[in-house]
Amino acid sequence: MQNNYDLDLKTIQLQNERLLREISELHKMLEAPIEKSDVSKEFYTVQECAEMKGAASLSSYKANRFMLPGAGNSKYCVYILGRLAFPASEVKRWLTVDDSSYLDYARECGVTVIPEKYLRLAQKAKQKAGGQ
Repeated sequence: MQNNYDLDLKTIQLQNERLLREISELHKMLEAPIEKSDVSKEFYTVQECAEMKGAASLSSYKANRFMLPGAGNSKYCVYILGRLAFPASEVKRWLTVDDSSYLDYARECGVTVIPEKYLRLAQKAKQKAGGQ
């Protein structure tokens, strides 16, 4: 009887030691800093761009290609599975542009014909920015 008791006790001790090692490994994993993925998306759709930029509806961005990344210049977009998409580098640049600097951005993108509506919007934004 004592022999079985000793065997059971030894089994319990071995299980406890194994659990302690596993808990110790788990504790190390939890303390380690979480590595964030550097991989961002390579391309963004019109819908994703509209959500990030905000300030206008998706239909406005779809209807006015001039307001999209690259200011409507086709060299700044690609089609992926039939959907218009823009490289992440251009989207990041585009996100920093507001109405007051949009014409300069469009010229940097190689756009020479600017719709009259956007000339007025840019002028209005520059006046407002200059007045404040």
